[in-house]
Amino acid sequence: MFRKDEWLSEQIAKNVYQLKAYDLVVNDFSQDWKEFRRDQIKENYFVFSKIRTDLVNMWQCLEKADFKLIDTNVKFELHGNISFERKQQKDIEICFAKKKHQQIAGEIARDNFIYSRFHLDPLIDNDIANQIKQNWVKNYFFGNRGDEMVLALLNNEPVGFLQLIIKDKELFIDLIGVAKIAQGRGIASSMIQFASKNIKRSCIKVGTQIGNLPSIKLYQKLGFVITESDYVFHYHS
Repeated sequence: MFRKDEWLSEQIAKNVYQLKAYDLVVNDFSQDWKEFRRDQIKENYFVFSKIRTDLVNMWQCLEKADFKLIDTNVKFELHGNISFERKQQKDIEICFAKKKHQQIAGEIARDNFIYSRFHLDPLIDNDIANQIKQNWVKNYFFGNRGDEMVLALLNNEPVGFLQLIIKDKELFIDLIGVAKIAQGRGIASSMIQFASKNIKRSCIKVGTQIGNLPSIKLYQKLGFVITESDYVFHYHS
């Protein structure tokens, strides 16, 4: 039921566990949770879980166990073509990322996220939350996460990235970021359009935080539709 997340444990500098929602049996959880905490009694640990918003008994069970609701994640899907085509601006170039872009892509990720569950959790230091995003992107260049990355250049300088996972006929937007100096230029939509045209899959999927209204408006403008939602819970020992 509790799977240790080795990568996040390293980032946060304490043991991190994911509570898998489909393993959660409401009638047994109280005892399982008691045993888990007893086993970790001498450890500093952090547990997270994503529960579908319609599974009322499950998320009420977590609330009774003192898990804190941190975020609501909204999932979108796009089948077929993007409904809005943005004309390419002359000073903006969209391309696939190369190894030389590792450092700048990481810096964009470090400096331009405020809505992630790590940033929204008051018990996680903001510098740590920024570092998680930076290292998340760098993992692509190390071959540890993601299958493709699209990059946006403004006057030949990288200002945005789109990290992608490919699974069979589906394309997943894993992480997308645009530097503050280039926001409002349609760069995010241009990167998604580029990915759609150059990595042809029948379905594109993405998730974002319900408080991230700019992203929600972007996906809806491009023709994505909401398919489901999850509550994100955190527990700190």
